[in-house]
Amino acid sequence: MRALKILGIAIGALVALLVLALLAVRLFVDPNAYKGRIEAAVKDSTGRELTLGGPIRLSVFPWIALELGPASLGNPPGFSSEPFAAVEHVALRVKLLPLLHKELQIGRIEIDGLDLRLHKNAAGKGNWQDFGGKGAASTPASSSSSPTALPVLAGVVIKNSHVAYEDLSVDHLNFELGHLSAGEPAPVKLQLTLTPSRTAQPIDLTGRFNIILNTAKQQYGANALELGGTLKPAANATAIPWKFSVPNLGVDLAAQTLTAPSFAVQLAAARLDGALKGIRIIDAPMVTGSFKLDPISLRDLMTRLGMEAPKTRDPKVLSKLAGKGDFSYGGNALATSGLDIQLDDSRLRGKAALTSLDTKAMSFNLAIDRIDVDRYRSPETAAPAPKPASKEDTSSPSALKTLRMDGTLTIGSVTISNLSLTQLLVTIAAKDGVTHIAPAKAKLYGGDYSGDITLDERGATPSLKIDQSMTNVDLAPLMKDFAKSQRISGHGTVTANLTAHGLAGDALFKTLNGHVAANVDNGAVEGVDLWFEINRALALVQKQSLPSGQSTGRTKFDAFKASADINNGVATTKDLNITSQNLHVTGQGTTNLVTNAINYQVKATILKEAPGAAGASGKTLADIPLNITGTTNSPSVRPDLEVLAKARIQQELDKHKGELQQKLMDKLKGVFK
Repeated sequence: MRALKILGIAIGALVALLVLALLAVRLFVDPNAYKGRIEAAVKDSTGRELTLGGPIRLSVFPWIALELGPASLGNPPGFSSEPFAAVEHVALRVKLLPLLHKELQIGRIEIDGLDLRLHKNAAGKGNWQDFGGKGAASTPASSSSSPTALPVLAGVVIKNSHVAYEDLSVDHLNFELGHLSAGEPAPVKLQLTLTPSRTAQPIDLTGRFNIILNTAKQQYGANALELGGTLKPAANATAIPWKFSVPNLGVDLAAQTLTAPSFAVQLAAARLDGALKGIRIIDAPMVTGSFKLDPISLRDLMTRLGMEAPKTRDPKVLSKLAGKGDFSYGGNALATSGLDIQLDDSRLRGKAALTSLDTKAMSFNLAIDRIDVDRYRSPETAAPAPKPASKEDTSSPSALKTLRMDGTLTIGSVTISNLSLTQLLVTIAAKDGVTHIAPAKAKLYGGDYSGDITLDERGATPSLKIDQSMTNVDLAPLMKDFAKSQRISGHGTVTANLTAHGLAGDALFKTLNGHVAANVDNGAVEGVDLWFEINRALALVQKQSLPSGQSTGRTKFDAFKASADINNGVATTKDLNITSQNLHVTGQGTTNLVTNAINYQVKATILKEAPGAAGASGKTLADIPLNITGTTNSPSVRPDLEVLAKARIQQELDKHKGELQQKLMDKLKGVFK
């Protein structure tokens, strides 16, 4: 207990001593007595005159707070005698207790009435350069030094300020930076009024930054520009050089005009040049201009900016981006025309516009010469393990529900999901939760595609309606490229009228309803050799040895016709009809579009003797029943032996019907004698 008392007394004494020290500083230290020393130190280190015209106030607990003003800092030799910068009031606070633990926590920095005047002399040197005086040493920073941790800053407020560059001035400048600490976003707000002279003046700004603008918004009102957003320090980011220059900027507020015959923006290796002019810049701003982007590697630029470039199937894509065009802003709309954008091997031309910046409604008329979309898709990965059955997520993104779009897109040639199309024309209209794509036309695999697609997201679950047709299409390469299947070949027409609910794949198939019809000529069903199966069936029934040889794996036909009614993902066919010179196949059955399971019962009628048929007699053979089961990827064809055996027995009965009747009559005569 005695030790604890001694420790408590010691701690109390230290606290009392600290309080007395702080009180002594507050009572006996007058910071105004050091004005001369401060001014001399600034003169010695910067070569500029510092004038502290106002009082200096100091407090030490719980903050070390310093307030001063008015104050001014002069220009370097060779410039006018007016101040380089002046302030009405400055307040800076640093928290005391964290400072004792070598932790810097800065309170809100307040600057009121800043007047900053930037000028260049005849030699082109700016008065913001060369702050080092005779006592300054040029000690280059070591590139190997570790980065300094960002201090905690409660915020920065600059109010009622003025910045001038030659005759161009910014008045009523108000800047506010919110709480700033490492890894945390900081809100930023900037308000200003631009007041340039009528004489065109050059602007040339350069710098380096290591911050990322996450979000931003802009509003125009009168002659004021308001910007707002979120700045987030980039962890371990490399400083990115930037440059913005306008050789001649002319603004006439009386005539409400703005001219910039040329401007240049450079960010890392990307360079954008252009020109602009504006009218009614105060009452109703309208700006027009042009731009040109020099060729740049988009993938490299994203890496330089600290962004992760997307992983693509072709790692060479995003290697070239260039473009040019005209733009205009006015009436709450932003438009581009004369677009000529090149991305890798593709070229886009046309026009596009945000017809309302409030609703983000857009219109466009664009044309692409060629593009392979599959090159930009994410790399293929192994099929994921099957997930346990769960309730389908049919919710739709809100962005699609609010989409407002009206436009036309044409593509000379496009590859998407391994499907090759040419002369693609798509017209899109989206409004109030309904997206309508019609017409959709294209040339594909020697034929024509026509579609009418509607996505309705007004309800809790989105609904999809598709009316489409493919005419005179070569099905073999189409199925090979699109479905990785070679089950059918030939030229034909396929029509579909379908509806579904949801956006996920399983949800679509499970709710799929409608009608599909196909009519194909001069083709083959791959994976099934009906002649081979028929010969096996005949051999079994006639108790002969099975035919030698192997299945060819295909059944040729002259015509293939079928339709299906689809109900909740199950397609039911009742009119399967396959004909050739030797064979006529009819049947019915079902296909589960979710599991790909099939179950068909067909009847094969032999019109002519099958080549190498067992027991060939030159006569027309009976109908052969077959069952087709399994999946669409692995069908299994087996003769229906039970039905075939019954038919064989009936055939034998019919064959010996007369003989049996005569024997029966003879027996009956003996009974009645």
